[in-house]
Amino acid sequence: MTVGNWFAKLASANSGIQGENQRAGELLRRGAEHQNAGNSGAAEECYRQLLSLQPENAEARHRLARILAATGSASQERGELGAAIEGYEEALALEQGQADVLNNLGNVYRDLGRLADAIAAFRNAIDVDGGRAEAHFNLGTALFQSGENAQAIAQCRTALALRASFPEASMSLGYLLEREGDAPGAAACYRDAIAARPDFAEAHFNHALQLLLAGDFEKGWEEYEWRLRMPDLAPLWPHAGRPRWDGSPLEGKAILLYAEQGFGDAIQFVRFAPLVAERGGKVILSCAASLMPLFENIPGIAALADWSKPAPAFDLCCSLLSLPRIFRTTIATLPAKTPYLHANPEKLRRWNARLAPDAAALKVGLVWATQSSNKSAQSRSLKLDMFAPLAAVGEILFCSLQKGPGAEHVAHAPAGMRIIDFGREIGDFSDTAALIANLDLVISIDTAVAHLAGALARPVWTLTDWPPEWRWLLGRDDTPWYSTMRLYRRGRAEPWEDVIARVAEALRPLAGRRAQR
Repeated sequence: MTVGNWFAKLASANSGIQGENQRAGELLRRGAEHQNAGNSGAAEECYRQLLSLQPENAEARHRLARILAATGSASQERGELGAAIEGYEEALALEQGQADVLNNLGNVYRDLGRLADAIAAFRNAIDVDGGRAEAHFNLGTALFQSGENAQAIAQCRTALALRASFPEASMSLGYLLEREGDAPGAAACYRDAIAARPDFAEAHFNHALQLLLAGDFEKGWEEYEWRLRMPDLAPLWPHAGRPRWDGSPLEGKAILLYAEQGFGDAIQFVRFAPLVAERGGKVILSCAASLMPLFENIPGIAALADWSKPAPAFDLCCSLLSLPRIFRTTIATLPAKTPYLHANPEKLRRWNARLAPDAAALKVGLVWATQSSNKSAQSRSLKLDMFAPLAAVGEILFCSLQKGPGAEHVAHAPAGMRIIDFGREIGDFSDTAALIANLDLVISIDTAVAHLAGALARPVWTLTDWPPEWRWLLGRDDTPWYSTMRLYRRGRAEPWEDVIARVAEALRPLAGRRAQR
């Protein structure tokens, strides 16, 4: 090749490079224009064309990565989680070390239940930017969902150290401390969350539960009203937009009292209905159809209404669970007299005849599972075979009061347990009440039947979960709500088997005394 040919070829190559550079520059300029105009699709196409010419063009990789990250975020907001992962992963392939993208990717993984991937993504985000409070908070959430409570607490504390005013982190730390049994620490966290965001309804609600758990009813009932502002719970208050009673004299006005949350809550708080009638109101009680026969003879209730149907005409309304605040209820002034519910006489006689062949036996009702959709229900629900130690105590007739999920366990009862499945013969709560009135004792997990036995003033032993519900207070095995109830508390990390062993030991003397008759 002659020198002239060599230089000609070199000039041609340089011309090609210059042309490529010009084309790349043009694509970059057009892409930026589209991006600034909000046309991310056209901008993405320009950057992809540029990268087909110059795969290592750092500016194009960066710009396209940001578009893909934004696309992933939009997909995430729309619930298109698979598309969000594709966008985030391609963005990270183009430009590693994007802490915000890693954090967002972790959130998508967590939403999909891919906790190990989520934890890895959050840790990578922290490796890139250790000062990113959101990544520490999100990592803490994923660790809690993976059962790593101690690590989750540490991450929430780090998030708050990085950003003192971080209400979500304060809220989560409070919940985690609840699980550890640190009630004062949890309450302090909820106060911090409220200070950071005064209208944070969930924080007020959780703070209320801690105040009530500690026995501070005066402040607790006030905070408890914040539940009415929680969007997730709005379906529980169908009459929230109607005039609400503030405790003023009713002077013959019709007031609709309505149950909310679970059956147990309705049974616990219906005790306040007669006090409303004493203020001069015509009381209409709206509740589940299965509770109506049980509540029909409560003094002061003029009418009952099925809450699944349109309510009758009324002037004012109030939730049963808002009445303690109106009456300024404290532990000392709690309307604690029992029984305030009574079994139907006809049904009482029917169950008495049903049990007559075993009149001499110690008759103990059992409930081991709940139908509640509450997030703690799974932890509270047990299996009948866990109650096997009770079968070894002595001659006892166990009566299953279990309905719904768990009732099938009777067919495979523990060896030696004499148990009759009465659950299938129970139609509503008035049936359950009449059966309980014919029993010597009820042993139940924390569910509506325990409240019913207490309201009937029948002996009842209630197995409470960890952490304890606010209504059972702390550090006591009795309760001001029900004079005949004894609490068997599950300790932190304590197996349910240990709780049931304590119940069996307490049951032994009862069985022994009955055997000596």
